[in-house]
Amino acid sequence: MESILWDNTMSHFRANMLFSSKQFGFIKGRSTTPQLLQILDKWTECLEHGGQIDVIYTDLEKAFDKVPYKRLICKLHSYGSHKDIVKWLEAFLTNRKQRVRINDTFSSWAEVISGIPQGSVLGPVLFIIYFNNLVECFSSGTDIFLFADDAKLFS
Repeated sequence: MESILWDNTMSHFRANMLFSSKQFGFIKGRSTTPQLLQILDKWTECLEHGGQIDVIYTDLEKAFDKVPYKRLICKLHSYGSHKDIVKWLEAFLTNRKQRVRINDTFSSWAEVISGIPQGSVLGPVLFIIYFNNLVECFSSGTDIFLFADDAKLFS
């Protein structure tokens, strides 16, 4: 059941072209190679016309741990994801607890209020869904290319 729901979500995002064309991480048919080729084309054209390129490379620290559940669920709704899929994903993300063990001593249990479970198939795709509209934040003349939480911002 879960795989059918998830396949439907991915089909919905692909069919409606909801993933940013600037995101190359964890999306079938996209990888670092086409991203590099697109960037090199842009930079080469700029340099051939006497331009200058300024680049900032970022890797958001612990980005997967900081995704707030409520905002992610709202984004899934705003993208038109099926309500059953959103409910299923909300159940997957919420009501989790964690504790720390050092040697034979355990901390108290604490509710997990943000973060995408790492090591899951869903985690990376949920992250890029959350991060998807970052590209809309930049003015013309500035461009950004993403690979999950890594970004190349250039002008």
